[in-house]
Amino acid sequence: KVLENLFTAGQINGTSGYEEAACQGLMAGINASLKLEQKEPLILKRNEAYIGVLIDDLITKGIRDPYRLLTSRAEYRLLLRSDNADQRLRKYGYEVGLINDEQITKLKIKEQKIQECLEWAKNQKLKITKEVRERFEEQNYSVPNATLSFEQLLGRPEITFAFLEQFQHIPYEEAIKEQVEIYLKYKGYIEKSYKEAEKMLKLEKKQIPQDIDYDKIKNIASEARQKLKEVRPTTIAQAIRISGVNPSDISILSVYLKKEYGNNQKIE
Repeated sequence: KVLENLFTAGQINGTSGYEEAACQGLMAGINASLKLEQKEPLILKRNEAYIGVLIDDLITKGIRDPYRLLTSRAEYRLLLRSDNADQRLRKYGYEVGLINDEQITKLKIKEQKIQECLEWAKNQKLKITKEVRERFEEQNYSVPNATLSFEQLLGRPEITFAFLEQFQHIPYEEAIKEQVEIYLKYKGYIEKSYKEAEKMLKLEKKQIPQDIDYDKIKNIASEARQKLKEVRPTTIAQAIRISGVNPSDISILSVYLKKEYGNNQKIE
């Protein structure tokens, strides 16, 4: 923000550790290249990548001790799993030229098969016969009282595709079954995380003009004013995450933005 066209990575930014330096170097290289081509920067969101969490933390929260990226720092860590990294990030790799056409085509096919498998599991029923009952009892699994779909059965913590394959051939490869099984077991939690992320994304769209003068905003707390001037957040969502900026400060800021810039900055 002080020196245009300066891209830095690693300990100079307050981090410690090889992984932290590596991911910053990757982002610095990508964005330096995009800047040369006069393209928009690549900014990964907190719900999309741990890199997004790290960079956002460095910018908004400040550094007192050398920063290490722990999974506990990510509020959407249920979405940031190693098994779905390709679905989260490969499209960005393709956009910046790191992923070729063959790899992005494989991803599209995989995503299509996951949706097909989810639909298949929803429609496939397991009738409770004597054989089925015996197999459940052998594993000390609770025997269903009625016919259930594979979708319902896979929602149980103990039931897996491997177990259900004893009763019905499953026409999907392991990588697809793994994705479907994880989703169905944690469906409620995953959907809740997506809803929370959607709320955050709405606030990310509420831009804060770079020429804003925080000294002109009346009734905002002194600490909040100081932090906002220091960080200069680009969106309301980023302002909310700044330590020392309270909800009341955000409300006052939103009213000021709506009045001075005519933007709909209502916070819900």
